[in-house]
Amino acid sequence: MKKTIIKGAIVILVFFTALFVISGIMNKGNTDMTAEMADATLPVISVNYGGHEINKMFGYREAMETSQMRESITPLASGRKINLVINPYQNRINEIAYELRSVDGSRLIENTEIREFEQAEDKIEVSFGLKDLIESNREYLLVVVLTLENGEEIRYYTRVIYPEEYYVIDKLDYIVDFSTRTFDKEAAKELTKYLESNSEGDNTNFGRVTIHSSFNQVTWGDLEVTRESRPEITIKDIGPQTGNFVMQYYVSMPYGGEIHYYRVKEYYRVRYTADRMYLLDYERTMDQVFDQKGDAYANNKIMLGITSEETEIVESDGGNVIAFITGNRLFSYNVADNKLAFLFGFYDGNHSDERALYDGHRIKILNLDEGGNVTFLVFGYMNRGRHEGQVGISVFFYDSTVNTVEELVYIPCEQAQELLIEEVDQLSYINKNGMLYLKWKNQFYAINVINRSCEVIVKNLDEESYKVSESNKMVVWQKDGNGYGSRELVLMNLTTGNRKSIQAEVNEVIAPIGFMGEDLIYGIARKSDIVEDYAGNTIFPMYCVRIENETEGILMEYQQEDIYISSGEVTGNQIILKRLKKEGDTYKETLDDQIMNAESIEDNKNAVEIAAVDKYEKLTQISLKNNIDAATIKYLTPKEVLFEGGRSITLTDAEGRLENYYVYGKYGIEACYTDVGTAVKTADRISGVVVGEDGGYIWRKGNRKLRNQIMAIQGEELSEERSSLAVCLDTLMAYEGVVRNSEYMLEKGDSVLTILEEGLEGAQILDLTGCSLDAVLYYVDREIPVLVMMQDGSAVLLIGFNEKNTVVMNPESGTVYKVGMNDSTEWFEKNGNHFITYIRSQE
Repeated sequence: MKKTIIKGAIVILVFFTALFVISGIMNKGNTDMTAEMADATLPVISVNYGGHEINKMFGYREAMETSQMRESITPLASGRKINLVINPYQNRINEIAYELRSVDGSRLIENTEIREFEQAEDKIEVSFGLKDLIESNREYLLVVVLTLENGEEIRYYTRVIYPEEYYVIDKLDYIVDFSTRTFDKEAAKELTKYLESNSEGDNTNFGRVTIHSSFNQVTWGDLEVTRESRPEITIKDIGPQTGNFVMQYYVSMPYGGEIHYYRVKEYYRVRYTADRMYLLDYERTMDQVFDQKGDAYANNKIMLGITSEETEIVESDGGNVIAFITGNRLFSYNVADNKLAFLFGFYDGNHSDERALYDGHRIKILNLDEGGNVTFLVFGYMNRGRHEGQVGISVFFYDSTVNTVEELVYIPCEQAQELLIEEVDQLSYINKNGMLYLKWKNQFYAINVINRSCEVIVKNLDEESYKVSESNKMVVWQKDGNGYGSRELVLMNLTTGNRKSIQAEVNEVIAPIGFMGEDLIYGIARKSDIVEDYAGNTIFPMYCVRIENETEGILMEYQQEDIYISSGEVTGNQIILKRLKKEGDTYKETLDDQIMNAESIEDNKNAVEIAAVDKYEKLTQISLKNNIDAATIKYLTPKEVLFEGGRSITLTDAEGRLENYYVYGKYGIEACYTDVGTAVKTADRISGVVVGEDGGYIWRKGNRKLRNQIMAIQGEELSEERSSLAVCLDTLMAYEGVVRNSEYMLEKGDSVLTILEEGLEGAQILDLTGCSLDAVLYYVDREIPVLVMMQDGSAVLLIGFNEKNTVVMNPESGTVYKVGMNDSTEWFEKNGNHFITYIRSQE
């Protein structure tokens, strides 16, 4: 798959065009008017729960959409009380009030002003009880509103729950004790019973330690670490048995005659029992705070130290300039001029200012030219500066000639920063003409950063209807319909803005699979081969897979007789194809196949390396093409260009867009899907939760009772007039008080999903095909039956479980009986784990 490499005069022309465009942008402002980024100003609120200071909240200047404001959950104390600790940070606070709302924000339950509080310079403590208007064990949203002296209202968000017996103090005490013991090897011996040390643990990197790591790794090996800050605890999820917690703090450590500082984050998932506490999952990350003016250079290396994530690095075409992100801060280094510039970062070296340390944002390098000019993106919560307390996207330009950073465009957002980060991470690219391309709310946007205009390129994207290349330079989408009905793909080169149409033949449809480099992989299926199963799920067997280049056309075609491709996954330099074999009118899974990419990847002149260094284990460093003269290196801290007026643009909202399902994991949102089954499978794998658009739970890991059975459902036998599937559907709907003739509806061609959607008005029907038995027992635990469909067209209802068995209602025998858990798992897996269930509107 050889690509055409354009060099010479065209590259020179593009380079100078880019300089001209950017210069035009810069000349619009007055670069003599500059200043340093303003310090953070807003107050911070935390919760005192039984002596533990938890759930730090940062202020928002705008009212946010509430359904996904899920950074923390605060358990209420006895009497529905909550104790707040406010650090005003030199602000005079005139009023304190709070709103209690339903999780989706639509229902205001309480709106109360706290009339009496004592203003102090460094701390205001406020305690109040919520009114008797809430249910126990049900989540709500609390919005605390501080009115500052200038009349501005600042909002703070946390979910709240009034638990019956959640043993929150026991869980908090446990994680604090666990963390403290890791700093003392003798005291830490008590922790061995909680660890699951095995071969899954990586004992060569302090950057990421897990429950599977060795005792020595968990207790910091031979590192001489000292805790430098009080741990900050955030409760991410809480239930009667389990709880998910994140703890953050700083440590210091001597290294080569200097003291280095590290940001540490710990994740705990624990389960409480009357006998003891269980550690279900544990992870600790450690990231060095890069000190650009310290002893961080040796030969041709920039030493970043211990890190938990891959370091993002971009180099100019000639390799003379690099830009890199470490610790959520952006730097550039000019190899030829021996200059290192700190381009952007809310953290300014002050470990005590929690506002600057908050990591609710991301930075992405969009473009770097040979002159050292950098275009970059900052998106998420803005800790300080011009947009402090807002959520949005800022496009910045660093001009190396005058050493300034200028904001070109700001895009405000009313959704939680986690949602913004998740989607913008999927696509964000700027070309030489100042066109910025973003994905947001299932739409592709094209934004002109020069005249600050925007347009929607394509709407209503689901995860299968579009693909983006790793570089973000190429995107593809189905033109005339998502899923399985499209006859045309649109391949767009975001560098040039050119589009290419790829069409299927008559009576055929086409779907994107992914990219290998910048080459598109797609599949073609005959309409006559596409079938639906009993549940209404579409089987999309592609008889042909092609790899096509924008300019060179079709590079490769994969096609075998009687073999069909159900899906493909690009992994490294190969495409793994999931295959089906047609037997009569049905498709059966067969062995995977793969397509290899023999094209070599061009080596960069500067690259990130991992070095093994004695007791410090793996250290991250950047290897440059030339040696660094540490004695003469020049350090730059650019100032921000001031300008009059605003440079904001608002993105148009999608109308009738697809519903999203949000998967939350250890530290926050992990993924966003339009397919609920994919979301549940992902959450099950990472021990997370799935949340719908309204903020309500679709699925949660853990907190399931040991046994439960829906006693209201009794055995009912099939007959000549009613199939087992119809019996199951009728029984399920009768359980919800609905009478339907499902056999009639099946005979006239209605799918199972259609029958349930029409019958269970107000409920959300969930197709969980491919999910595990263990996952769908979540619904049975909540008194919701699960329909299990078999490959022969029959069905049973899953209505109970205990530690060793499931309970099913089988119309074949007309009885309710137990099936061993292992036997159930095997039975359902052989039939494709074809589960369908629902959640009620109030769930």
